[in-house]
Amino acid sequence: MEAERLKALQIDSKTVWMLKKEVKTVLRSRWLLFGFMLSPMVAWLFQGAFLSFIVAQTSEEPEAVHITVEDNNTYGRMLYQAIYDNREALLIDPLVNVTRAEGERLVENKSMAVWVWIPENFTSSLESLNRSTMVMWVNTGSFRASAAAQRLDWFAKQVINEVIVIRDLEVRWETTSPEATYGHQLAIFLVMLTSVLAPAPYVSQSFAGERERHTLEALLVVPMSRIRILASKLAAGLLLTMIYSVFTVVGILTYNYSIVQRASGLPSEYFEYYVNLYSVQVQNLPLIFFCQSLVLVCAIGIGVVISCLAKDQATAESLNNMVLLVPTTVIGILGFTGSILQYGGLMGVIIMLIPFSHAIMFLNGVLSGVATAASLTVNVAYLLGFTVVTLVIGARLFEREAIIA
Repeated sequence: MEAERLKALQIDSKTVWMLKKEVKTVLRSRWLLFGFMLSPMVAWLFQGAFLSFIVAQTSEEPEAVHITVEDNNTYGRMLYQAIYDNREALLIDPLVNVTRAEGERLVENKSMAVWVWIPENFTSSLESLNRSTMVMWVNTGSFRASAAAQRLDWFAKQVINEVIVIRDLEVRWETTSPEATYGHQLAIFLVMLTSVLAPAPYVSQSFAGERERHTLEALLVVPMSRIRILASKLAAGLLLTMIYSVFTVVGILTYNYSIVQRASGLPSEYFEYYVNLYSVQVQNLPLIFFCQSLVLVCAIGIGVVISCLAKDQATAESLNNMVLLVPTTVIGILGFTGSILQYGGLMGVIIMLIPFSHAIMFLNGVLSGVATAASLTVNVAYLLGFTVVTLVIGARLFEREAIIA
């Protein structure tokens, strides 16, 4: 029995022929190769362009600010004058004086970016209570308006604190969330979304497509087991996986470069802030490559099962996209709203059954530095186990005669 198993695992001339056939088929599909090279690059370049736009909007472009000053006493006038004198530094253009009624109409019509209201009791509250309030209405749907409001918030506190000591409670936030930065979250989401969808065209073409085109008849005359035929096709799929992962790394490096270039003209403190917030750490690229390869292999395994069950290539691609895209999008969105581990009950169980959830937890743990060897092992083991199960099911479905029939 053991000898038969070893013999089955040996690579003979027929297996080599099958491997060459599948690899040549893949390499002849220029549009398929082009898609595997282009899709990760486009995803990262688009995101880089988008974030470059955000950096420019929040650090270079001025914003219109409306202001109402009802306090004509010491601190109200002083704060207004300080804002007026520092318009250029605060990136305010223009600074428009309006009445309170006009400001309220702007808010009601949602036609303002930022409206600042310094109330009538601003100075008296500072003098009697050591505290006062400046009110701001902000269009939070605008990156530029939000950034302008943040600058005004910081500046107003600096001006008032220079001349009067007020009681101030400082709340220090210490983040323990694995989703530490935007670049971190972005890497996870794009790796998941693009990786699960990338193998779909190849898997559908290689299985359901060949059945539909009746190009598998030649396999009937080759004395090979279905396991070896399936393994040969998967080997060609792994070649595409490596190509895809390599260009993902190239895309990430290009994305990082675009962020650095865009922020290079800013003061050092702003430069460091934007680069740390939006970029993906280069030292984490090997682990991202490894995790993406696992996700691609898992997606191929799921695609094999779907393709073997589907009647034609179009059906296989549609089912594959639906089965993979929906859960991946869900867990990707959940990842942006916080750790996916925060969900309990039936929802939590369903999330943990999705194999790509474990890929997200793997990347979260690695990129944030909070993972343990045990947690990483569990995540990788679940992904590999799920992949093996789907491939075994696919092998049982992959009957040569049934496919051609």
